[in-house]
Amino acid sequence: MAQQRWRKALRILIGIVLMGGFVVVVFVVLSRYAGAWGVPYFSFTTERGSTCTNDFAGYTCTELTLAEVEYFGQFDLPDDTTVLQGRYRSTHDYQLEALLSVPPASRAAALKSLHSNFGPCVADRLSPLDARGLTKICVMATDDTVRESGEPASRIYSIGTGLRKDGTRTIALSIKSR
Repeated sequence: MAQQRWRKALRILIGIVLMGGFVVVVFVVLSRYAGAWGVPYFSFTTERGSTCTNDFAGYTCTELTLAEVEYFGQFDLPDDTTVLQGRYRSTHDYQLEALLSVPPASRAAALKSLHSNFGPCVADRLSPLDARGLTKICVMATDDTVRESGEPASRIYSIGTGLRKDGTRTIALSIKSR
């Protein structure tokens, strides 16, 4: 009789351990892949290496890579560009804000890329860049919200750039869809 109780207790204990193990495995799989599946409040890493977190209406990326900034901003910068801080918010629209630093050797190529994608510098525009201590400040911004075809522009942007004393180009981006 005592041996039967011992066997029954052992079977119950093994069952509890197996159920607990199953729950742990499910939790590990869920926490690993839930972000990629779009489960709210779980994070994931994009194919370009940025860390993002889902919410009910979309997702927010706060640790942006240069590849991510170039992808969402739809332009190219030199490979030695550093993302100092950035944030991308995606819902039915998107919003990209980033602060970038380009070393002196690549600063001309970065400005050329910005001009080819966002147009020339415009006067009397507010810059998203804190311009204290910078020289050769340039602001590129959406002048027209309506294109030549009569259609509204798909994005509104304000790009500010300037040079630090050491020759490093600082770029601040603010790009929004509409």
